[in-house]
Amino acid sequence: MKQNIYDNPEFFEAYKDLRDQDKGLNELLEQPVMKRLMYNANGKSILDIGCGFGHQIQAVLEQNPIAITGIDISEKMIAEAKRRLNDSRVSLQCTAIEDYTIKPKTFDIVISSMALHYIEDIKPLLHKIYEGLNNKGQFLFSVEHPVCTASQNGWKEVNGSPSWLLNQYGKEGIRKQNWFVDGVIKYHRKLSTLVNELSEAGFCIKNIEEPTPDEALLISRPDFRLHVERPPIVIFNCIKE
Repeated sequence: MKQNIYDNPEFFEAYKDLRDQDKGLNELLEQPVMKRLMYNANGKSILDIGCGFGHQIQAVLEQNPIAITGIDISEKMIAEAKRRLNDSRVSLQCTAIEDYTIKPKTFDIVISSMALHYIEDIKPLLHKIYEGLNNKGQFLFSVEHPVCTASQNGWKEVNGSPSWLLNQYGKEGIRKQNWFVDGVIKYHRKLSTLVNELSEAGFCIKNIEEPTPDEALLISRPDFRLHVERPPIVIFNCIKE
């Protein structure tokens, strides 16, 4: 069953506040790396998988793409994205990622921000994305780091220092987390599984990034120091060759 937690009113409002007030990881840790790695979108056709409110789309529009398609399972997310984005180059669709049909050789760049850890079976999606890209096309995506999805107990004080506790890292599959509301479903995959399934789909992996805060960021956000202890995000930069 496909999860649509973002249409939960309590979750939606809490997440909206997190993003709009830059309280979370996206704008401060993830997006700087995503923007650095993404190909120039000038004249390109883009697909944003799990587009949410359209934060990435807004940034990409500054590079003058031909067209951007954004998809998201959440009606609330798509409605908010439509309210925020007013550009004829943008097309938004409310659909589950797994159900969206990508025509062969349609897009130059496919991006996805912190969405694919909600997908139970990622292998057919990776093949679909590969086929949907033009030759030399880019697939750039971030997911919650496997060391995070593996943890059921989170942080614990060990010898006076915070330590992140892993649980059954080698056992892949469903995980339930408490994030704004109880029972948010994500899927844990080993890092090696992600690498191997991308390779099997045909992608050449150019970069794997695990962003953590630098000292400059820690001055303004000392609460981010825990993210130095373990990376919260992993980003893959893949090319269709």
